[in-house]
Amino acid sequence: MVKRVWLLLAFLILLPLINAGSIGISPANFELFFEPNLKRTFDFTVSNADPNAFIEVYTAGDLSGYIKLSGTSFKGIGHLTVSLNLPEKIEIPGKHRILIGARESTGKNNTKSSAGVGGIAAIQAVIDIYVPYPGKYVEADFNINNINKGENALFDLIINNLGTEEINITPVIEVYEKDKKVLTKNIEVGKMLSKEKKVINDFLETSDLNEGIYNISLIIDYGKELKIEKEIRVGYMFVNITDYSYKFVEGKINSFDISVENLWNSKMENVYSEVVVTDKGEVLTNFKTPSINLEPWQKINLTGFFDASDIKEGKYTANLQVFYDGKMNNKLVTIYVFKPKINIWLIAGVIAGACLIIIIMISFIYLILKIRRLKKDAKKSKK
Repeated sequence: MVKRVWLLLAFLILLPLINAGSIGISPANFELFFEPNLKRTFDFTVSNADPNAFIEVYTAGDLSGYIKLSGTSFKGIGHLTVSLNLPEKIEIPGKHRILIGARESTGKNNTKSSAGVGGIAAIQAVIDIYVPYPGKYVEADFNINNINKGENALFDLIINNLGTEEINITPVIEVYEKDKKVLTKNIEVGKMLSKEKKVINDFLETSDLNEGIYNISLIIDYGKELKIEKEIRVGYMFVNITDYSYKFVEGKINSFDISVENLWNSKMENVYSEVVVTDKGEVLTNFKTPSINLEPWQKINLTGFFDASDIKEGKYTANLQVFYDGKMNNKLVTIYVFKPKINIWLIAGVIAGACLIIIIMISFIYLILKIRRLKKDAKKSKK
């Protein structure tokens, strides 16, 4: 019964997601810069997985008043033309977003209520309109890849001049190992006109860097300073042991966790651990964990089972060995085996509960006997 309730709850939670996939609108987005009295048209296709179902189209956003739709209701699939007619001036600079939405409808003039379970399946396309900032203004997006030792780091840089003035820039990338600058790269961009966008794909000469984590700063000086900070990891083929279980219970099989981290910027396959437990050099037991695959930089637990059925309370040495790609890393650690703890409060609770049950049963039996006696006395008195 409980399992059925959980399945029902999971279905109700996932139902909106399932419904949302039945409505489609494409393309997903458009971008353009504001121009006074700009007129543009955009073509969309709206669709429903059910060819007999109706789709209602709507608009939202602070500039949606400048939008006209070729239609607001379609059956199954339809072609939608969106006409944009901007005003002479928009006071607020920056990005303005218009949403073109499509949602389920029960008919051309009869829209579903969104108050029901699962709501209405809906999806939205985006028209972003950028209003230039007065003077100089730059936005940028900067991404750089993690690498393995001996490799150069690829990066992507997107620069948008969102101001009304032309700029002249030379972005600088600085790489730091802790507080020490170890690498500098100047990127020749030069002049950028208002509303111009530049995409730069290049690399840093990082092949001489040692393994580790480095901080990176991208600095764009255009009269003001734009600074983007990132982190890059230089990996090497090594699986590090970061933590492990060390307390176990005597006389039982215990789970034994070994926390490991992949320090290689590539996937490692068939990684497993073997644990050897010794007492003054004598091997008491050993076991292996199942093999797993480690994604780049992934941290995970390798779990095996330590049989302490015949091991007495005490301190022991465990050799944790991790095997990967023909290599091995190990760590000698101290582990402890303890006698099972007796929970006095639990025992007291069990005894108290048992006593209470006995008292209730005695009282119940006494009550039944008393009722029978009263009935018998009542019969005698009638006679």
